Amino acid sequence: MSDALRNSTMNVPAADECLVEGLSGIVEPVEIRESTGKVLGIYTPALSAEEAALYEKARSMFDPAEMERRLTEGRGTGRALGEIIRQLESSETRE
Repeated sequence: MSDALRNSTMNVPAADECLVEGLSGIVEPVEIRESTGKVLGIYTPALSAEEAALYEKARSMFDPAEMERRLTEGRGTGRALGEIIRQLESSETRE
């Protein structure tokens, strides 16, 4: 590493509530862009080891290929919610 990089200091601006809210829930590095598409930088969230382990466990429980298959697969022969409600209401009146 060059002396210039080693001796440089990092600016540490404070995030206001709006920025904190906008970045909440981000658990992996993301690009921050202007509305024109210009990249402003990359935000890498600071997660504790415990938080990172929880997110990794949750990620391992989902198979993206299986999720995509279910989205593209036919919806089956289900019934409309209105139809189910009408059937439930009619069975209540018979009791």
